[in-house]
Order: sequence, then C-alpha cells, then structure tokens
Amino acid sequence: MELRRFTEKGLEHFRAYLHGLSEGSAANLPPAPLLSEADFSKPAEGRVQLEQKRFSSRLDLARYLDQVLETVPERPDTIASDIALWSWMSLFYFDQVCPVNDKGKRKPGRDYRHIPEPGYPSGHRHLLAGAYLVYTVYGWGEGLSRLALHTPLSVESHFHHQIATRQSLITNKGIMEALHLLYYDGVHNRPKRGPIMNKNAPGSLSRFIGVIQQLDVTYDLYSMSGVDIISLLPMEFTHWLGKQLWRSPAD
Repeated sequence: MELRRFTEKGLEHFRAYLHGLSEGSAANLPPAPLLSEADFSKPAEGRVQLEQKRFSSRLDLARYLDQVLETVPERPDTIASDIALWSWMSLFYFDQVCPVNDKGKRKPGRDYRHIPEPGYPSGHRHLLAGAYLVYTVYGWGEGLSRLALHTPLSVESHFHHQIATRQSLITNKGIMEALHLLYYDGVHNRPKRGPIMNKNAPGSLSRFIGVIQQLDVTYDLYSMSGVDIISLLPMEFTHWLGKQLWRSPAD
C-alpha cells in the first residue's frame, strides 16, 4: 500500500479509537477506512510502497524502514518528527504494535506509543518512529541498534527507554559501543542474561548510566572508543565482559 499521512480529521479519529480501546471498548478491529479514504489520509511524497509484512523485531522494522523511506524527499530527522505520517503507519501495522491479548483485548498504552510527541522526553516512545530514530537518524544501523531494538514491535525495551531518553548516551558512539560490549550476547542475538535491569545490582544498566554521568564531568567521552570507556569503569562491570576485552586504565 502507498504510504500516506493522516489528515487532521484522520488523526482525530485515530486518537478517538485509541482512547476507546483504553477505556475497554469492544471495537478491537482497527478502523481500516482511515488508511485509504481521502477525508482521513493523503499520499505522502516520494510514492513509497509499504508491505503489510510481519517483523521479527523492532530492529527488523527499522532495517526495512531505512530502505523504503529513502525516496521520501525530507531529511530523516524531518521524517522522524512527522506526526501525521507515523500515526498513519501505526494504524497500518496496528496488529503488530498493539496485538490482541489472550483475553481478546488490545492494550494501546499511552498515546505517544502510536501518535508521536516529537522531541524530549517522549519522542523516542513511539514504537515505530523510535526505532527509526535509533537506526537511521542517530545512524547506529545494524551493529549498534541491536541492544535497543531487539524486542517485538509492541514492546519498548528497557534498554531503548533508558538509552534513547538520554541524548548524551544515544548520540555517543563510544558509549553505544561500550553498552554492546557489556550487555549484548552476539552468539544468541539478545541481551545477556542476568541482573542487568536490577537498579541495585553491581554492573547493572542503572549503574552504568550513573558511572558514565560521573565520568562525563572529567573525560571527553565523545572522543573515546567503547573499549576506552570500558577501561574507565569500576571492577563491578567485569562480570559482563569476556576477559580478553578487559583492561585497566594503567594497561
């Protein structure tokens, strides 16, 4: 189907549909006429054709969108803030971003998951646009997007939320490299198992963020590689590393 953008009327109807679901409405079927009828949506520039395909993860989606949105004339950062376009796309892929649960209901959550609120703090929370931001706008592509985008389309990972909400992390290549060296299991293509999300656990993601914020006062972290940044971390983080990657600042 050709990529489209909601009109004001279409966006209003989509928002009403989301609110109805949140209030327990039995109208679970997405309002398909909003996708194609002229009163509700208009073709986007660039004549992009979207496939109604299943995605294995948000990374899979971001990889696909990076390719198909190349013909849209706007810059990627401009595309990423297009509320009407991403809201329409959310409805197009609604069965994946808001699937029916085992009780026959859809739980859409906050509106920003489906209708973007560009900028900080909620711009990255849109389930589709947030993935495109990480992969394309910030430019992390295949290698450095895996940790943030490993989940299904309907799930914003804890990594994505904690990293993307902090501009000093998501825009720093060395920090992104360090995160992947510490927490990503490249053999099984998933985050490493263990107490990564336990705020009080040694070497956890929360501890990493706190230590990085302290180091940022003293060091130019933007000029450092992931291995260089890891060399500054306290010993509590050695649990997450292969021994060949660990070295002390004195080495």
